Amino acid sequence: MSKWLCCALLSGPLGMANVHGQDLEGIVGKKDWLFTKYEQLIPTDAAQTAQSIELLGRFNKVLKANGVSLVMTMVPLKMRLYSEYLPDSVKLTDYMAGNYEQISKALQAAGVTFIDLNTPFMSSPKRNSDTPLFFRLDSHWSFTGSTLGAETIKAGIDANKVLKSALDATPEVGYKISFGKRKLPSKARNLLAALPRNSGPFEPEQFTLVSVTRAQALNEGSRPPIGITVAGSSSSQEWTGFVDGLRYVLQRDILNVAVHGLIGPWVGMERYLSSDAFQANAPKLLIWEWAESTVHAPPNTPYQDPRLVSDNTEWLLRASAWAQATCKPSTVTARLARVGLAANAANMKGADVVTGPTSENEFIEITFDKPVDKLDYLVARAVTAGSKTLILEGMGPGATTRRFTMNVPGDDATHMLKAPLPSNDRGFSKVRIYPGKSDGFTLKDLQICRQPEDLLK
Repeated sequence: MSKWLCCALLSGPLGMANVHGQDLEGIVGKKDWLFTKYEQLIPTDAAQTAQSIELLGRFNKVLKANGVSLVMTMVPLKMRLYSEYLPDSVKLTDYMAGNYEQISKALQAAGVTFIDLNTPFMSSPKRNSDTPLFFRLDSHWSFTGSTLGAETIKAGIDANKVLKSALDATPEVGYKISFGKRKLPSKARNLLAALPRNSGPFEPEQFTLVSVTRAQALNEGSRPPIGITVAGSSSSQEWTGFVDGLRYVLQRDILNVAVHGLIGPWVGMERYLSSDAFQANAPKLLIWEWAESTVHAPPNTPYQDPRLVSDNTEWLLRASAWAQATCKPSTVTARLARVGLAANAANMKGADVVTGPTSENEFIEITFDKPVDKLDYLVARAVTAGSKTLILEGMGPGATTRRFTMNVPGDDATHMLKAPLPSNDRGFSKVRIYPGKSDGFTLKDLQICRQPEDLLK
């Protein structure tokens, strides 16, 4: 059973943090409406917003070439939708008022299909009803808002020939909806934690119990592959009801890979692309929901956790490599050097490395007949039992040695490995792979593939 909003709100949503590594700061507005200072976008954000849009345009082109239809949408700023409740000391600037439309136009100019939520939200008769589109005490949309979002996206899909074709290519699954008979106190109140301790008290909000369930019991043995994925922010996490709303209006199974704000959309998308869920069953339709207030933060924006920061071009190289459905062979050939783990004949089964426990310092070495460049990427299938991290170390004459970290499942199963090896100077002529401390390591089906030649043009 898929539960919508009601039960998750009893435990409350995840907290938020902004991409600059600062604590979320709340603003007390009129009539007990709370806001976050993070929505106060400024004109200097435009340059970084343009970087994000350029990356998204290139990424969309990659997905399209590999049979995935991407549609993007954004949850509008709460400050714009409910500007009348802002305190007198906070104004909705012209930049904030027009930011959504500017991003929408820029994404469409970059070739990205975009569904506008701001226009229907601003004109909705429910915006100022007793069931508003956002929670008063929380940064997220309410059940009313997530429902309108789902309905708007369905209408956008139905009106777009490419998206409708992708939807029709996925199996229909019946869903039904039921509503509770009374309202219960909402625990969606993450903005309270962003206020000084002596703030309030604030009148609690009420919500109605709602659930979405499959019309027929699920038979896992005969379940068809899921053809639709939602990637998104915390507004797409199950507790908001948004994805359940999509399941109901589209009458389809949907894979939800939304992440909270501490991870961010770029890392969240890369994690999905590298997962077995995408590698074994890429969706026909990928719905990517963003919070409007995060578009100005491309991959290279400093996050709270430095490990999440990435060069913009290198994010695209990694995402594109993971998205490739087939390998276009590179002119570079690879050979397993008989050093490290491969020096022991007992660890070799043909061209594959199969070994028992490994230590932190053990490695395999792969040499290339000529230096790899940015568009080349290594592909293999690997088992890393017990190790959650692989370290790839690129090196060679004239190239600055560099280490790349890859997160891996660390179980006993075989998983796909795809790794661009970009260098800042001359390309690498060899790479060492350190499986780390593991109970067993296998590397097989090694090849060097080539990205689309126009990826970075």
